Amino acid sequence: MTLPKLAAFDFGGTLFIDGKFSRFDGLEGLRRAALNPGAVDTQMLCEQMEDIERRAKGGLPENNGSRVEIRLQETFRNLLAVSGLRFPFGLTQCELVFDAANSTRRKTPYMSELLAYLARRGIKTGVISNTVLSGEAMKAIVDRWYPGNEMSFVYTSADFLFCKPSPDMFHAAAKTAGVKPEECLYCGDSLDADVAGALGAGMQAVLYDTAGARGCEMRLKGGKEYTAVGGWEHLIAMLEGL
Repeated sequence: MTLPKLAAFDFGGTLFIDGKFSRFDGLEGLRRAALNPGAVDTQMLCEQMEDIERRAKGGLPENNGSRVEIRLQETFRNLLAVSGLRFPFGLTQCELVFDAANSTRRKTPYMSELLAYLARRGIKTGVISNTVLSGEAMKAIVDRWYPGNEMSFVYTSADFLFCKPSPDMFHAAAKTAGVKPEECLYCGDSLDADVAGALGAGMQAVLYDTAGARGCEMRLKGGKEYTAVGGWEHLIAMLEGL
């Protein structure tokens, strides 16, 4: 590994440890935030949302094996209008209300310390995530949990259409940061989406593998080298030595 000029991170499983997800709870929270919550019941909202997603996914093609993302804002644009619910705020806030009620999460250990270390060394940071959330909504979540972070960008597959391991978001990250792909380090918890995507885009890759890695380990995927870490404190120590 060489010292990067940009370090980008996955969201769930990397910046955060996700708990349970409940679509019903998310839609219940969203319905209760409406100006007219009695317009529809939550179970009906769940059924309508599932129907929208089923119809939308049936019409989405694969692009060289890449999964195409359905944007939550567009799903909500349809769902909330058809259900008759009215809100005193826009679709981005609807995403945030849904997310807060739908999921539980906590920061991964030593992530705050890692972000602070990168900032001290002048290494740019950003987020690249496969998610239905917009980048605007995800940035608001990251800012709430990691106040004072210096993320240069927050890219989501919802905004870019194609999911990792497609190279689109990786290429955009390097362009935005004004660095070469090989000067970028991407950290995630998925071998197929994160490591394969980063390596395929010419970046250095780190796999967050608390179950299998002890300290920092060099591994190979498709003949290309990447790093596996058992905790973010080990990545800090590794970067300190570069």
